[in-house]
Amino acid sequence: MKKVLSLAIAAALVAPAAAMADATIYGKVRQSLDIVDFSDAGGDDEIQINNRVSRLGVKGSEDLGNGLTGVYKIEYGVNISTNVGGNEFAGNGALGARNAFVGLAGGFGTVVLGRHDTPLKISTGSLDYFGDTAVDNNLGYTEDLLDLRADGTLAYISPAMGGLTAAIALVPGENTTSVEGEEADGLTDAYSLALMYSNFGIFASVALEVATPETTVHPATSGDDHENVRLGLGYSHDMFKVGMIYDTIENGVDDSTSIMVNGSVKAGPGNFKAKYFKVDSDDSTANLFRTGSHDGFGIGYDYNLSKRTQVAANYVNSEMDDSGDKSSVVSFQVNHSF
Repeated sequence: MKKVLSLAIAAALVAPAAAMADATIYGKVRQSLDIVDFSDAGGDDEIQINNRVSRLGVKGSEDLGNGLTGVYKIEYGVNISTNVGGNEFAGNGALGARNAFVGLAGGFGTVVLGRHDTPLKISTGSLDYFGDTAVDNNLGYTEDLLDLRADGTLAYISPAMGGLTAAIALVPGENTTSVEGEEADGLTDAYSLALMYSNFGIFASVALEVATPETTVHPATSGDDHENVRLGLGYSHDMFKVGMIYDTIENGVDDSTSIMVNGSVKAGPGNFKAKYFKVDSDDSTANLFRTGSHDGFGIGYDYNLSKRTQVAANYVNSEMDDSGDKSSVVSFQVNHSF
């Protein structure tokens, strides 16, 4: 990728090149109209209006002198479209915690305290070109079991060295419920590591996320150690880009292997995209697009009406390996950034 941390880290962990005197308010409003077909899975067709990770935040930095910069960010997800409780007129929309931290940046890198995406999540964030759409299925898993952000995190990211960047996040488990009669009392009850390389249009990453079973510090632990290994590889050109993510999980809930390959080609004022994903899972609680062994594909086109406003059309199809049940979604989306 042209910038290894252009969306995930540079805007969040690394201080801006010019120190900001005032806070910057920013956000995204993302909504989709989805036509969902569960007919091959014994269900009914549905028409839904869904929130696609809308958000609102404030961020800034302060020049402290001697090459040191203070950085901060507070961001919340805004659940605009929801039918929690089965009543769209009940006003169930709510704010959800996203990244929120304070830290220091300098020639040594950046150190932050607070809530932040784990390095494992960050390591491949630039490789999924269908993020925050109906085709973004997190390699077949619910977001809380795969791509995480953690409260009470101590995170560090190194400066780029020859295109190579390292990131580490340490998560104490003191604020969680103990299991197996043991208390979490260390700085590394859960930790996440990532090594990322970006140069000459090539992006490569390797990441590891581990949680001990003594606490519920990680939502995927269930009496066993949780271990998640992820590899990412991508190439970016002026007219196209391709990305691949390979992921393995071992824990007390599910052992699985996943692969996702997608690409994007510039076409007029927008981009044509395609994606293939496959999940091999031991999880018996199969749910189309989410868990259980399945594979599928997605296609889409983004059309930029301006630098801030975009419309998109997406299609995704998934089939369960064991039952052969199929489902699909046709999605029309409108996005605005400010």
